[in-house]
Amino acid sequence: MSTARSGGVAVVGGGIFGTTTAVELSRRGHAVQLYERETDLLQAASGINQYRLHRGYHYPRSRKTATDCRDSEMVFRAAFGPAVLNDSEHYYAVAAHDSLTTADDYLAFCQDLRLEVETARPDVLAPTSVATSVRVREHLFDPDVLRKLVWDQLRDAGVDVHLGSEVEMADLAAADVVVNATYAGINRLLGDDPEGRRSYQFEVCEKPVVQLPPQFSGKSVVVMDGPFMCFDPLGSGDRHVLGHVVHAIHSTNIGLRPEVPEAIVPLLNRGIVERPPVSHIDRFIEAGRKFFPEFDQAVHLGSMFTVRTVLPGVEGTDARPTLVRRVSERMITVFSGKIATCVGAAAEVAALVEERLSEIA
Repeated sequence: MSTARSGGVAVVGGGIFGTTTAVELSRRGHAVQLYERETDLLQAASGINQYRLHRGYHYPRSRKTATDCRDSEMVFRAAFGPAVLNDSEHYYAVAAHDSLTTADDYLAFCQDLRLEVETARPDVLAPTSVATSVRVREHLFDPDVLRKLVWDQLRDAGVDVHLGSEVEMADLAAADVVVNATYAGINRLLGDDPEGRRSYQFEVCEKPVVQLPPQFSGKSVVVMDGPFMCFDPLGSGDRHVLGHVVHAIHSTNIGLRPEVPEAIVPLLNRGIVERPPVSHIDRFIEAGRKFFPEFDQAVHLGSMFTVRTVLPGVEGTDARPTLVRRVSERMITVFSGKIATCVGAAAEVAALVEERLSEIA
């Protein structure tokens, strides 16, 4: 186990928020050590998601989340441009039934936030299943390219990276400041400190990876607003990753730590698991057929499993805030929301770190 050098900043968590923060701090002249429990960076939620670089279209019930996405997306593209994919068609559709947002309200929301839309329907979408469908200006990112870029930035900035390191605060006693960017593990590093700990909603999620018929190629479609689904191209190949508001979740708990079903523990954060012993793929396919008539031709290539962490009690708004807090003299926590906000969060952390260092100078 590596321990922090005397002085400097220890960043715990090798997802996109932790790595971006480590790079920002090092570029500002601070000695930074980054600790990640997995064997590589961006292995958990940062590397297992829909890979959509949100601009705000997804959040008509949370203006703050939508605005944060809109205002952060360009900043992310500037920082990680080579990882951003520009060759897909992106659509959002409001379901004809059981939607929490009407078609008129959704279009008004997009207009109000200056989010460009064009009325259009992809040929794979059953017309009677939705109240409206629009083509939007949005992007995906390639997780493998993003991981390589992150590694390059860390090396260029001179950050010391420690993989396979599940540290405790005792291991970091020599650091002037500790940045806790561990996402689902945010309370674990806080130990028994009641001031810093909060209850979160932990969701053990499955992201199936499939081969879809040729007409789905290069298309990203989100059916909203409610218990519906989406599919997005995975990287620059011909695979798609599926999402579903209900079927993606294998278990949920509200508390200090995630409760992962025993059968999923060995599958967690292991990339694409072929023929997983547990899967909701049949439920995904059945749900997809209601909107995409040929969805039952999907070939299941495997599934990815990770823990998503959200604030409890936000079902009404679906808010996904990024929260940076100084919870003690030495610790700053980063509760990460949408990936595009990582650059802004890193700047917030850096300001708090420098405030702390000025206090002890």
